[in-house]
Amino acid sequence: LAGNHMMSTRNVGVRVPATIGDLMTRQTVITNLRATSKPQLLAELAGRAMPATKIDRLQIFRALLDREAVVSTGLGMGAAIPNARFKGLRTPFALFIRLAWPIDYNALDGRPVDLLRLLLGPDPANDAYLNILVSASRALRDPTVRDRLRSGADPRTVFADLGESAATQSS
Repeated sequence: LAGNHMMSTRNVGVRVPATIGDLMTRQTVITNLRATSKPQLLAELAGRAMPATKIDRLQIFRALLDREAVVSTGLGMGAAIPNARFKGLRTPFALFIRLAWPIDYNALDGRPVDLLRLLLGPDPANDAYLNILVSASRALRDPTVRDRLRSGADPRTVFADLGESAATQSS
């Protein structure tokens, strides 16, 4: 959580992110990621989340697979929000991913997925995590936001789109 992001200071003075935009930095925006299957993608995301969360890659991967076994996090419209919660994780962590090409994700509408927001949060879930999950879902359900994210030429453009989307969603 680097940078000058606005943070909520509720909950005993612990600074926690207030919106999905608070979690987005240039380092947490990944474009043109290549994956050929959902398990391969989730393993890659687990590996990328490990350094920031200090949670073992295999533990993240298993938690994501377990969550997908309950119900797919593929929202439809080519978007998904893989998510999991962990005891000991104090603040939410997120990545935005635009795949190089869509993959089968077992989404609710059956369409392949190319836009994802990985969200890892504390267990039990706190208000910040739940608000960020709702914000991410709203943004990815918006066709204008999806179109802009898909047309983003580089991570800076995508980051600008995410920040603007988060500001719009929280107002």
